[in-house]
Amino acid sequence: MALITLLTDFGDKDYYVGLFKGDLSVACPSVKIVDISHSIPPYDIVTAAFFSKNVYTHFPKGTIHIIRVFEQGLGKQKLLAAKYDNHYFIAPDNGVLTLIFDGKPDLIVEVDFKQVKLDTLEDYYCRVVKEITFNHNIGAIGVATSKYLERQAKIPVLQQDKIIGNVIYIDNFGNAITNIHEKDILRYDKEKQMRINYRRSDFIDRIVKNYNDVPQSYSLARFNSLGYLELCINCGHAADLLGLAKDDAIQVIFE
Repeated sequence: MALITLLTDFGDKDYYVGLFKGDLSVACPSVKIVDISHSIPPYDIVTAAFFSKNVYTHFPKGTIHIIRVFEQGLGKQKLLAAKYDNHYFIAPDNGVLTLIFDGKPDLIVEVDFKQVKLDTLEDYYCRVVKEITFNHNIGAIGVATSKYLERQAKIPVLQQDKIIGNVIYIDNFGNAITNIHEKDILRYDKEKQMRINYRRSDFIDRIVKNYNDVPQSYSLARFNSLGYLELCINCGHAADLLGLAKDDAIQVIFE
């Protein structure tokens, strides 16, 4: 049974997700579809890539990952299919795949809209899924290409006595997740005093393991399950109460 993950910016209010899942089920009745999220902010390929990059490895090899975010419509934007790390990815040519992959994919194909005339973009997604599901092949649905939009993710800057990073995502609980990873902090001298600066002069001076390591309503910093540093409030919404937003600068200073 083929396994498909679905990640979109379609939202849960409209019929778009249901329509597409229906088309997939008709094209490949035996597939199992797993919803990753349909609440990606509209056009936000950075958040979409953050989700996909950190989720896809938890699925079996050969899984098909569809990322429908910031689409511009049939004929307005190329559709790409890629094989990377023994997984398949299908997404519009808007740079999202290059934010997911750490290196060059094994193969990336531009879907040929002229090879077979279909009515809708959904039809082309389904055609790619069918080709992968039944033939384990993406080469037949287009031409291998090295010409596609590329985007570079923001990475933390590691200096002698500080790390400069950014908030990359605010989760449902208001936790501000940064692009600073535990392995970045472990490079520095453990004997030095550390503080995490945000909003210029505000700071948190230690990293704890669990939310309840501090009293309720107190701020804290911790490494989440992905290993990224996040700023939180125990039983509170850190983004609102600490005044944090996506892309805000975060500094980890060692003294």
